[in-house]
Amino acid sequence: MCVGSGKSIAMATTALRNWQRGERTIILSHRQELVSQDKKACDIVGVPCGINAAKLGERVWRAPVISAMINSVCNSAHSFGPVQNILIDECHLVPHSEAGMYRAFLRGFPGARIVGYSGTTFRLQGGPLVDGEGALFEKEVFTYPITRGIDDGYLVPGFSAEAIDKVDETKLKKNAGEYTASSQDAQMIALMDSHICQMKIGGADRRSWLIFEASQKAALAMAERLNAWGIPAGCIIDKTKNREAIIDAFNASKLRALVNVESLTTGFDSQRIDLVCFRRRTTSLGLYMQMCGRGLRTIGGNIEASIAAGKADCLFYDFAGLIDSHGPLDFIRPKDTKVSLTSCESCGKRNSNAAARCWSCDEPMTKLCPACLEAVEKGTLDCPHCGHDMRQGSREGGKAAKLLDTPSGAALIASYRPAPARDGGWLPVRRAWSQQGVYTLLTAEGDEIHLPEALAGFASEARWVRSDGTLLVPNGNSRNSVKQISSSGACLIVPMPQQSQGA
Repeated sequence: MCVGSGKSIAMATTALRNWQRGERTIILSHRQELVSQDKKACDIVGVPCGINAAKLGERVWRAPVISAMINSVCNSAHSFGPVQNILIDECHLVPHSEAGMYRAFLRGFPGARIVGYSGTTFRLQGGPLVDGEGALFEKEVFTYPITRGIDDGYLVPGFSAEAIDKVDETKLKKNAGEYTASSQDAQMIALMDSHICQMKIGGADRRSWLIFEASQKAALAMAERLNAWGIPAGCIIDKTKNREAIIDAFNASKLRALVNVESLTTGFDSQRIDLVCFRRRTTSLGLYMQMCGRGLRTIGGNIEASIAAGKADCLFYDFAGLIDSHGPLDFIRPKDTKVSLTSCESCGKRNSNAAARCWSCDEPMTKLCPACLEAVEKGTLDCPHCGHDMRQGSREGGKAAKLLDTPSGAALIASYRPAPARDGGWLPVRRAWSQQGVYTLLTAEGDEIHLPEALAGFASEARWVRSDGTLLVPNGNSRNSVKQISSSGACLIVPMPQQSQGA
């Protein structure tokens, strides 16, 4: 569930239902702010909840529900007594291996149900949480993306401004797959005045700025320079002792800007932020999404109240080139895990992508023919259905059409920029909503198309629509095929239509 969509309330409600049937629950978090936030949510829904976190000075062990900080309890699973349910906040932090505090703690509860909650369905270093050998979670049971939160009015829209003087990636160094902070310092410190000038002019009407830096050196220099420009700014780094006082001053509008290094991502809830600046480059897709989410919260919980309070949207300045490298928020895909796996059509077990037969049931593994989209056994050179050479792409003399292209410099949310029409009368969908049980799609041309009841469940996924109400929705992660949903609800997998000529 995306930022601002109520993960804490969802966990508290689950814990309440567990308590009502006589079961105990532990809610695990990695930050003290999240521990307090989850305890507050439990109080709201009316379930008895204690806190176990050394930093907060509370060590409750036997309450019906316990909001716990993982580094305080990782070696004390035996002290809690019987626990039937463990809920993990920000579960993308759980490692894929058996190492780490979370895994050590969970081994103390071999029979417990484990449910993870996060704004990203993959680990910060890449790879889906439900795939790969040793994956802790079996399946993803519910999703509420950022774009739906915006469409439903619980989040504000985000827009990226043109950013001049971006970091030069070729001059950066990596260590363990991540850009080093020291290699970013020279460029970011040299470009401070340019970036501040752009934010001051482009964000003249923005009241609360949040700036992400790669190092303490750059963060301290940026905060000092902002104040020199007459922009009241504070800085949060690991060594900051008066952290709460600085954040309170920011929330009270005594500070216009807040600069931080890896401190104000997960667990930081400031509804007033209406300008976010990226001045640190990262290979972490999860971190990129977490940083984006800081600016999308509404003031008051819904867009109407937020507009009345002076925050209608959030402006993003991307001096680190994160949108270019990771893509817009409604397009990004997690990186493959180190062991790339695919499911067997017969038994559902995961196998290596290179496997010709299933490791479990020994049935032949299949793949779709890129020309006719029929299932063909792996290793087949010519499709038995259409004769297509399986060693070639789906279209002669060119690249196959993609469902969602992401040109360099794409907007923060791709669906907010004009999309091309497609051959066959397919019009791009800009927005979907329901009112009194009637689902409506708004096209890029401004036309409203009402959907029959059979298509109500596909409205939020629709990318293109025809005047008769037929929809095109994504076919999983495929970029060459889509699902065509007819007005009766019938589903057919078809090749991605080409962009209309002259569009």
